[in-house]
Amino acid sequence: MSGASDLGKLLALRSLREERAKAAVSVAAARLRDASRAVSDAEVAIERHEHETDRQEQRFLEAMQIKPLPSGEFGRRHELLGVSDQRREALIGEREKTSTVLDDCERELAAAQAEWRHRLFERDRLAEAESRLRTADQARAEAVVEQEAEEMSADRVRMSC
Repeated sequence: MSGASDLGKLLALRSLREERAKAAVSVAAARLRDASRAVSDAEVAIERHEHETDRQEQRFLEAMQIKPLPSGEFGRRHELLGVSDQRREALIGEREKTSTVLDDCERELAAAQAEWRHRLFERDRLAEAESRLRTADQARAEAVVEQEAEEMSADRVRMSC
């Protein structure tokens, strides 16, 4: 890999890897947005459930103040509240799962961003090396041309003498 063309090929390969890393960042960011949306949806579901439960409890308490409830009705209402608590626990469990997914997505995005930055750095470093090599090759070529011109000039001077 001493030639500029070899460095050019390597630079193209590094650029391809950098593009793949950038695509991975985009995918990870999309997953993070989806996970964030899922957490928000879970929070909203819990809030709706709590609001509905509060309304049911309020209706239950209002009914008790107006007239005594028969024991069967009281048991039915108590059972409904128990089911409501189970539903709330299920919603909280779902929120915890989505929060875990969100955390995983955040870590995935951070890793993808670090990889992309690394690839950018490596590509830039190689591009600088290629540029230096091309500059050195150009300087060498100019020196050869200048040396040939000097030799031709020296030959002319010798021939004229």
